[in-house]
Amino acid sequence: MRDRCIRCHTILTSEDKYFHGISCHNCESDMEWEEYEQHSPIKSAYWRWRALCFGLRVLRYYPAKLGNLLLHKLRRQADGKRS
Repeated sequence: MRDRCIRCHTILTSEDKYFHGISCHNCESDMEWEEYEQHSPIKSAYWRWRALCFGLRVLRYYPAKLGNLLLHKLRRQADGKRS
């Protein structure tokens, strides 16, 4: 049975297994990049700020939109009863 990479499932050669363990060269470089992105304080602070702004925008916009929709339905029902 051939050993495969745990992330991308490519077949590993004995050289790959010796240098990279249970993952291949491409996955090792991907993991290094992901770790850099997660642990870089400036970039992670930027993305946290973006996520926070998005969450606040959603919390401000959607309840107002839902309220307008409900009021619109109530107005239509009231107009229907008047006729």
